Amino acid sequence: MSIVAFMASPAAAQEAKTLRILISQSPWLNAFVALVDEYQEETGTTFELDVTPFGGMVDKMRNSVRAQEGSYDLININAQSLAEMYAGGFLTPLKQLDANFTLPEGVLDFGSSAYWNATTSSFDPAGDLYGVPTNGNVLALYYRSDLYEKAGLDVPQTWDDLIANAKALHNPPETYGFVSRGTRESILFDFSPTLFSFGGSYFADPENGDYSVTLNSPQGLQALETFIALNKESGTGNPAALEQAELIQLLATGKAAQGVAVIAAVADLQDPNKSIVTDTIETALLPAGPGGQHASVAGHWMAGIPTNTPEANQQEALKFLKWFLEKDTQIAYVEAGGIPVRKDLADTKLAEDPSYRFIRAFSENADVAKMNTPLKEGVRMKEVISLYLNRALIGEISAKDALNGAASEAHQVLSAAGYKLTPPKML
Repeated sequence: MSIVAFMASPAAAQEAKTLRILISQSPWLNAFVALVDEYQEETGTTFELDVTPFGGMVDKMRNSVRAQEGSYDLININAQSLAEMYAGGFLTPLKQLDANFTLPEGVLDFGSSAYWNATTSSFDPAGDLYGVPTNGNVLALYYRSDLYEKAGLDVPQTWDDLIANAKALHNPPETYGFVSRGTRESILFDFSPTLFSFGGSYFADPENGDYSVTLNSPQGLQALETFIALNKESGTGNPAALEQAELIQLLATGKAAQGVAVIAAVADLQDPNKSIVTDTIETALLPAGPGGQHASVAGHWMAGIPTNTPEANQQEALKFLKWFLEKDTQIAYVEAGGIPVRKDLADTKLAEDPSYRFIRAFSENADVAKMNTPLKEGVRMKEVISLYLNRALIGEISAKDALNGAASEAHQVLSAAGYKLTPPKML
């Protein structure tokens, strides 16, 4: 159903207010609904959730925020669409509703993506606060503890360690040493932690508005060559065609010894109805690059309050978001199956339950997560760069040619969009 409405009890109805929320039909929906139920019981506030397939979220969001009067009091925004919503002036700066509101200590901002600096067109804590995180999805390392123990391996601290472990565990077709996604739809996301940890970047200084393309740097080349070697030498044999569902299935069936996947995959991998490795699949911080730098990539959701909804509704929406961020609320969120938005839950009662042993790895990866394409043209940048990365993984072109080609085309796209850029230096 497209609308899920939660009605208050008759006793609370006289005091109740209604919040209209746009939310994706995603694995974390049920956990969000559980919190909505709890908040309704505590406050009498009623909710109308417009539950929408992921592919339809952007159109509904755009149509609502551009209307004279919006359909929603809260919209959940995927990381790829944040810059568009912030830069378009469609959302209310949260300090306009409460001058004292800040994200509480311990709450993640996922690469400063809760903030927008209109002067530099960038995610920047010096800018206005627009977003409140509602689901924290980052990449993490998954590995089989039983296979590690049998082979006498340690959890990898560097990419070289991971390559060595992958080779040691690679025994195809029974077991693949390592898996990550390589299709055009996903390769940018999975390659980004390697790039960032090697000291590379997609853009020169996005925090200060310099989107000169820097992907084709020596660090970028070293990162891509490492990414290709890891997937080709210890992967499935066709890593450029591997997507998320198949990757999770390989891990769940014991066919993959380790891999990089979103933290949300924990739900399936620890479900005995879907996985045979529930007790032996573990998570860890992604490896560091040569300089000791760890990095992950943000694929989270933020909630924003549109400008075209009544102020009374905006205030009620902010009250709900404040409650949502509380530590006890986030513990309940995890217990209901959600991915938290706080990094300080590893020392809570969750640590006592093996089902939530992923929390520490989530917190560590989320703390070093970055946005890969933090600009309005992010979707177009993803399309351009992913094509070249995928071709390099297939072997159609060299890593060097892939980076040079991606940088050149990305530069052309952004220059045509009006950005003032320094041309990329070819490798």
